[in-house]
Amino acid sequence: MHRSTLWAQATIAPLLLVLATALAQEGGGAPTTRLLVTEVRVKPDKITEWLALERNEVVPALKKAGIKRYTVFQTLIGNTNDFVIVRPLPTFAEFNGSGPLESALGDKGTALTAKLRNCEESVHRSIENRHDDISLDPGNAQALFVSRYRAMPGRAADYMAFVHTEMYPVMVKAKANGTMSGMEVTTSVQGGEPGIITLNMYYPDFAPLDGPPPLAKTMGPQGTAEFLRKGAGLISQLEQRILKRVPELSF
Repeated sequence: MHRSTLWAQATIAPLLLVLATALAQEGGGAPTTRLLVTEVRVKPDKITEWLALERNEVVPALKKAGIKRYTVFQTLIGNTNDFVIVRPLPTFAEFNGSGPLESALGDKGTALTAKLRNCEESVHRSIENRHDDISLDPGNAQALFVSRYRAMPGRAADYMAFVHTEMYPVMVKAKANGTMSGMEVTTSVQGGEPGIITLNMYYPDFAPLDGPPPLAKTMGPQGTAEFLRKGAGLISQLEQRILKRVPELSF
């Protein structure tokens, strides 16, 4: 194949993915919520200072700026100085200004941002779309088990259909019987590899992680085996992480 043809294919494929995502957001597909995900690695000797800045200054400023939901998680299994901050991003127009902290505090917001950056080793932002039709509100669940997957070539739509028809109904039962608190299914859009699928499973605390996962508890051995058979070959696992919600920084 000619090199220019390969280059064209490599260029067009991501554009088609972005176009498909945009059409879904405009009503051409299942409902999604755009999430701004900020991963912060805090300097180990600055964690206490960073938490105090978030609690005493950032959270009040964000509420003043009109941010409706802001959830902070700390990694428990993994790098424990890593924090993940998630909030809805209704419009990219937010980036036209200087940011919500500066919007709420003016020059003091700029100074606050500088103090935060002094505590941080790195900050990475990305956009994920939460699939609202196959997600269950976790409320204020304290424990989060994160699994990231890459769909096998050409199987992304098949896997999402599998989640919708096979997994989601079981998760509804699992939440109703108290086996877990909720789940979110997201796909990455910007700021990382497009199309990575993340399954967030929420629990009231960490004790349920000692037992079988909610699917197995709800379906039993035979039903679980059939579920795994149907889902075989659709995805490959990339990573798993365990995080805890930081309640005093979340609203």
